[in-house]
Amino acid sequence: MNVTHQGESRHYRTVWFDKARNRVRLIEQRLLPHKFKVVSTADYRETARAITDMIVRGAGAIGAAAAYGLAQGARAFRRGGLKAFERHLAKVHHTLAEARPTAVDPLNAMRGMLAHMTGDTVARRQQQALAAAEQFAENDVAHCEALGQHGEPLIREGARVL
Repeated sequence: MNVTHQGESRHYRTVWFDKARNRVRLIEQRLLPHKFKVVSTADYRETARAITDMIVRGAGAIGAAAAYGLAQGARAFRRGGLKAFERHLAKVHHTLAEARPTAVDPLNAMRGMLAHMTGDTVARRQQQALAAAEQFAENDVAHCEALGQHGEPLIREGARVL
């Protein structure tokens, strides 16, 4: 989405990951269209709260937020081996899954991520977590673009869509 904010035009995604700061960044959707604000979550608990509080909306965006939250939690793990990492990740997964318990995309996103996190070290799995989250987000954007391209010819000029 292209946004002009304070005189500057910039492309934004609804949800993205700040790798340098290990933060999930989200457009505060409850304020749209009257105000534009970006929220930055410091840890997976804050990311889960953003999902619960509906800062982020829409199946794909919620899925991407959960995926990035799982990567955020994985990357925050500092002490212990693979067994401790797996216990930590299970806690992170549970927290994010409970953030919007009826939503399917977060569960699918995190299930797919866990399937790709097969490295033999914690560091490797942390890298794989972020790569899998980014892939989920990219795939969702591609699916949305394809929907738009297929749907555009079906909507006549001047039509109103509810």
